[in-house]
Amino acid sequence: MVAIVANPTGMRVLKMALAVLTITLLQGSGKTLFAQQKREVFINHADSMRNLKVDGKDIRRLLGNVSIRHEETTITCDSLYDYVGLNKFDAYSNVKVFQETTTLYGDTLNFNGVTKRGKVRGKVVRMVDEETTMVTRFLDFETVNKTVNYYGGAVINTTDSRFSSDRGKYYSNQKRFVAAGNVAYIDPDILLNTDSLEYYTEVELIKFYGSTRIYNEENYLYSERGQHNRDTQESEFHINAFIDNGDQKLYGNSIFYDRNTGVSIIEGNGLVIDTTQRINIYGQHLTYNQKTEFAEVKHEPLAMLVSEQSDTLYLRADRLLGISVKDTVYTDSTLYNQLVGVGDVRFFRHDIQGVCDSMLYHSVDSILYMHKDPILWNSENQLTADNVSIEFRNETIHRMKFTGSSFVTSQEDSIRFNQIKGRDMVGFFTNGKLTRLDVNGNGETVYYGRDKGELVGVNKAESSRLSIGIKDNKVVSIMFRESPVATLFPIDKVELQDVMIKGFAWHTDKRPQSPDDIIPTGLDVNFYLPILSKADRYRAQKRNPAESLDDLAGEKIEEITLDKGLELKKPNLSNDLKRVSIHPH
Repeated sequence: MVAIVANPTGMRVLKMALAVLTITLLQGSGKTLFAQQKREVFINHADSMRNLKVDGKDIRRLLGNVSIRHEETTITCDSLYDYVGLNKFDAYSNVKVFQETTTLYGDTLNFNGVTKRGKVRGKVVRMVDEETTMVTRFLDFETVNKTVNYYGGAVINTTDSRFSSDRGKYYSNQKRFVAAGNVAYIDPDILLNTDSLEYYTEVELIKFYGSTRIYNEENYLYSERGQHNRDTQESEFHINAFIDNGDQKLYGNSIFYDRNTGVSIIEGNGLVIDTTQRINIYGQHLTYNQKTEFAEVKHEPLAMLVSEQSDTLYLRADRLLGISVKDTVYTDSTLYNQLVGVGDVRFFRHDIQGVCDSMLYHSVDSILYMHKDPILWNSENQLTADNVSIEFRNETIHRMKFTGSSFVTSQEDSIRFNQIKGRDMVGFFTNGKLTRLDVNGNGETVYYGRDKGELVGVNKAESSRLSIGIKDNKVVSIMFRESPVATLFPIDKVELQDVMIKGFAWHTDKRPQSPDDIIPTGLDVNFYLPILSKADRYRAQKRNPAESLDDLAGEKIEEITLDKGLELKKPNLSNDLKRVSIHPH
């Protein structure tokens, strides 16, 4: 996303072109270029001059190498008709307007001093200054409201960038430029395609509307509304916002980016898909600091760890944090990533479920650490301890370590429970199932025995160290390694309270039963698919700015409405013409 919005030259091409238009046509000094006072307009030359009267109107006709001057502006043409007393004139053929380093070319120039409106027409209307060239066919201006607009297409070039659109208008007083219809911009850093945009030249703010696409070598961005402030380097992308940088895909109702701080914020239906880590992170508020590589997800966060070997692990918490640990000694590269869950952590996978107050997942060694009241379930077993770590290998459970007040429980029937307790435990797994449990310190066990399916007794034992063999979630062997004390009770001779180990608790009501118990209410984890489809459809419509007006020939216009009450009509052409409108607000 940085490369998309960090272009330092940005919309310079437009700012330069608009500044030239303002100086050349609108005269920011307050005097109109085409005011008809003799003391302001001087005739430099004409091969001939003749006074005419047509329909009772006095016309002064200048013919041949006509040149007139107003302050620092000179106009030349083949002929000029000055409507005496009506405060208007028409210039024809080889019309040129010179001011400082800028020249405007056209076939005709019409100016009405009463309405303060002028028109420049030509097969090609061209404006050239030292760094910018603009070509169009229809250029209109108003000196009172200080507006300039073009239609029928325009192409603006500088030495390293190009811009084109079907129509546009510049409001000099507001320092605001509006462009619409096949808007395209390219420079060495980016290619921009959009339906329409606004550019506030004084505050360096660019707003865009409609299906907007921004391309560069590393990124593709799609959104349907947004803005970029070139002064503050802050950007916003709204409505189906989508960014694809290859390894990651970002979605959100709104995406905000501050280049100076390196902070990105995704608001509303946020999603980051990391294809290398195979993790999807959802949330209503996601924050990422590019400089520190720290991420935080609040408001209904959800992480999906997608496994190739097993199935997806669904995890949620009050907050999810992503932390990158750097090699600060040698390369400053990322050594590993950590995913941290804080508050009401819950997760589900078909072979393991769990809850706790906080957790940390360490990517380099694939270990999940659970803290403060952790409870785990694996098949029929419930496992608890002060702290738990789960080691994954080939994306399946390989080993678990339980530290402090470790307890493993499974239900024998509706009222009886097999129990293992110890200070610390290590559980070993095969194909995701618990097959051996080593107890170290203060070991206690309670296991029920059956004969031909009938309960016949219960074995209660104690040993400082012991190992338990498990198959199909049933105890098949117990090896007492130190000072065992064991008692076998007939099933009809034992009271339940006598075979309940201190600290026993059964938490089946807390166990997540399916992904639906983890996924926030109302969240469709596939909500992004229509956005991706739309963004990819528009991605294929990538186009460079037009290189000539012929490339925009399909957008000829009979009438253009650029503002309320203002309709500018051009002469009828032989081609079939159509009406279009810009609505700047």
